[in-house]
Amino acid sequence: MIRALTVGLGWWGQELVNSIQGKSDKIEVVYGLTRTSSDEAKAYAKKQGFELLTCPYEEAIVRDDIDAVILASPHSVHRKQVEIASAAGKHIACEKPFTLNKADAEAAIKAANDAGVTLSVLHNRRFNPVVQEIRRLVESGELGTISHVEGNFSGDSGLKRKGDTSWRQDRTESPLGSMTGKGLHVIDALVSICGPIEKTFAQSFSRVLGGKEDTTSCMLWFQEGMTGYLGTLDATTTYWWMKVYGTEGRAEMRGWQELVVHMRDKDPVVKDLGKVDLERAELEAFADAVNGVAPFPMTQDQMVSVPAFLEAAVKSVETQQVEQVA
Repeated sequence: MIRALTVGLGWWGQELVNSIQGKSDKIEVVYGLTRTSSDEAKAYAKKQGFELLTCPYEEAIVRDDIDAVILASPHSVHRKQVEIASAAGKHIACEKPFTLNKADAEAAIKAANDAGVTLSVLHNRRFNPVVQEIRRLVESGELGTISHVEGNFSGDSGLKRKGDTSWRQDRTESPLGSMTGKGLHVIDALVSICGPIEKTFAQSFSRVLGGKEDTTSCMLWFQEGMTGYLGTLDATTTYWWMKVYGTEGRAEMRGWQELVVHMRDKDPVVKDLGKVDLERAELEAFADAVNGVAPFPMTQDQMVSVPAFLEAAVKSVETQQVEQVA
């Protein structure tokens, strides 16, 4: 059983804890750490049966009775927290976005490699059965040559968070509207299917949120030759859609569990692949990687690809030019 310290117990940090605590025989949370140690956090820690620490992160991470850290902290501090955990010999499961730029991603990976610890980035859609089946269809060649991909992940978080002053509303932490909260899930899924993105053209506007970007889109060019499109909105109803176009057929993901496969000269086939606890799946995959059972299903190059894309997309909005993904 991997004993973990969880850093960050906001909404998503609690979602991660809830997915494994008392349910998994591979990983458990034994300590929590927050910036405020609020009464709400204390009550939550007590309910979930772990101790809420009040010491600095640098002191918490060196405890002998933890094996790993789960980072659900602000994106801008991930690199430093990974470097500190690596120096302490602790394994790291880091929430997405891993970092906000390529240089920080590479530095964090180097620190983990130098220390010989496991580093995993928690892009949970990689564990969705529909995404996995689309990846299989592409890798097997059943869809033929892939020419184009599209995706959209949108929702109403911006409308719900009016007046919210938390770090997730800070443009430096969450640039391009809902890109870091939602859009990057699609980007990582597409990278896992098509490989690295070579260049992008992005645009991001405020339509209804009074200055905060809520309507963002990107054109994509992949190193392997495919083109693509991503849309992400922060002021509409929740929507997830992803489609891959090949010469022999197309595969479409509608919502969280519906897959439509339409092969050339045949009728479309619609399948419901069911629900999976994605957060538990990714954290147990992290535990398996730590224990040498199986590698985490994301290469280090892929870990870098998403922050590199985000950095280029932010630059593209500023320059209104096509930008290379370094």
